[in-house]
This record gives sequence, structure tokens and C-alpha cells, in this order.
Amino acid sequence: MNKRIIHAVSILFILAASPALAREQFGAFKEYADRDSLKSFTQDIGGILGSACFHSGRPLGFNGFDLGLHGGFQFSAEGADKVIRGAGRRSFGVPWAQGEIGLPFRLDGFIRGISFQGLTIAGGGLRWGLPFFESDKPNTPSILLSAVAHSLVHRDFSASHQGLNVVASLNAKLLTPYVGAGLDRTRVVVRASDLDAGLVGEDAVTLAPRFTAGLTLRNILFFVKKLKYDIYLQAAYTNAHGESGIDSGLGLRF
Repeated sequence: MNKRIIHAVSILFILAASPALAREQFGAFKEYADRDSLKSFTQDIGGILGSACFHSGRPLGFNGFDLGLHGGFQFSAEGADKVIRGAGRRSFGVPWAQGEIGLPFRLDGFIRGISFQGLTIAGGGLRWGLPFFESDKPNTPSILLSAVAHSLVHRDFSASHQGLNVVASLNAKLLTPYVGAGLDRTRVVVRASDLDAGLVGEDAVTLAPRFTAGLTLRNILFFVKKLKYDIYLQAAYTNAHGESGIDSGLGLRF
């Protein structure tokens, strides 16, 4: 692989993993989670898990493949989220590795996951490109629907997440703008609590909207000739349950 590619991927990994390398973000759950804050914490978790599920409205196409590093970051935890704030943090984020494959009938499948700081996330989903909005012509729109699900396990809590999304993008040679909207259903179950032993086993379930607007820069190594794959960089503003954040990623698209 070209040395420039290795360098670019290494930089992205460092940037995406920076939240993971910081002080543990969810380590204060057992000390600070209570009935009043559990719902806010659940919404914050759901907003992060729902982020970076897409970076284009166009499916990969049969036998297409995409491998990248992506992540979501929220600028501020909800005001009632005592867990994140109890850890001495205001903002938080999660990076993950993601693989995508093009399937027949305008379908894409993808998986994603990471394990760090006692937290393990595994998830995946499907995307379907609408048949009347599939074209390689410049400046034409593409629209797809997607569904995603995650399972999250921490030593002090567990969570499940399901999300539905619709995304539209405008095809371009180098720069692809996209917008999306989603709905996140998240459930958090308490596994340990120092504040209230009766809280163990109880859960909180939330349903919250998410809106995204971003850009994908394609063929970022355009100066390297005869590449058989597209190297892209994506970044987006995301508003989940009223809280602002960003998602970003770097990947190889075949």
C-alpha cells in the first residue's frame, strides 16, 4: 500500500481513538446514575450509537466494499446526565471500525464495533437505495433508507439500540453533500449501583430524533495515479435529541 495511504489512515486512527484514550467516559455510572438521570444518560448513549451510520445516499452496488474508521462525538452531555458529568467530562464520544459490503437489489450490509475502557459495542445494519434515485451522473440525487442495531456491554450497565434513517445526497466527482434524519430507540439496563441497590436490574427506554448534515470528500489522494479504490473523508454536524455533535470517518471504498 502506498506510504501516503498508510500515513493518512494512521492519522485518522489517532484522531478517532482520542476519546477512547482519554479518561474513562462511563466509569462514573455506578457512583452517579440514579432514577432522575438514567433517562438522560440513555438518550446520550443512543445519539452516539446512531451517528455515522451513513455518509452518502448512494448504495455501494453489488460486490462493492467499504472499510473505515468512524466515530460520533457529542459536544455536551444532557444537563441531567450525571454519569458523564460525574466522570469530570462535558463532551464525550466513541470511535469504531466499520465494514460495508454491497449486496444485490440495491442493498448494503454493514457491521461495526469496538472494545475499550470496559465497554464493548457490536452492531450492524442494512441500507436500501430507492430505485428511482440511483444514478452515477453528476449532480443527481440519491436517496436510501437504513436500519441499524447495536448491543453495548459495560461492567456497570448494558444497552441496546435500534435506529431508522433516511438519507439523501447529491452525486459529485469529489465532494458529496448529504443530509439525513433518524429515530433512535435506546434501552439501558443497570447492572451495578452504589447509590441505590434497588436500581440494579431496572431500565430506561427512550425514543429520540436525530438530524445530520455533512460532506464526503472523495478521492482525497487524487494525485496518486491508478488507484483501484476510492479513499474518502467524511464529516457531519449531528443534532441528536436536541444536543449538538459531529461524526466523522476515513475509509477505503472499492
